Amino acid sequence: MIKCNHQKRPDLFGVKALVIGAIRTKSIGYNEIRKIQEHLLFGDSQPAVVISKKPLIVAAYSEDIDCVVLLKFPDRYVELYSLDERSRLISINTYFRGDKFQRDITPGVNCDYTWRGYSPIIGEFITDDIDVLKKKKEKINEELWQYVYKLGIEYIDMHPNTYRDGRPILSGKSAL
Repeated sequence: MIKCNHQKRPDLFGVKALVIGAIRTKSIGYNEIRKIQEHLLFGDSQPAVVISKKPLIVAAYSEDIDCVVLLKFPDRYVELYSLDERSRLISINTYFRGDKFQRDITPGVNCDYTWRGYSPIIGEFITDDIDVLKKKKEKINEELWQYVYKLGIEYIDMHPNTYRDGRPILSGKSAL
């Protein structure tokens, strides 16, 4: 089980999320922090790889769609998390159904066509459960890590300067 630590990276949530969260908690008893906690508890753990340090761009993979989306984060995370190009991270994904794929998704040859989009959250940036993330990384084979990096580089070539906002409440929104 991975637990959300919103105090660890409050900048990932932003003022808007805090205001909306307070309103939702008061009106319906459910807020963005709880939504993200459920995302971490029930989401699909997938590999994510740093593609660029400046700007900090992470390719978050979906095995079901066989693609990556690129997430942009503040450059200060490079030093904060000791990141390099090709650093390995864990993306926890939740998926969307629909008639069309999100505009920034190009399904790969191994797409199973169950989902049409996804919302990736980079685990290392919002949890202190590093041992859990480490165990998840150990289950990913070397070929898949290399494949995710390759997909990230190809994505940049096809869609230069096209990145999703990496903040948990915004990472599900298409960059196109």
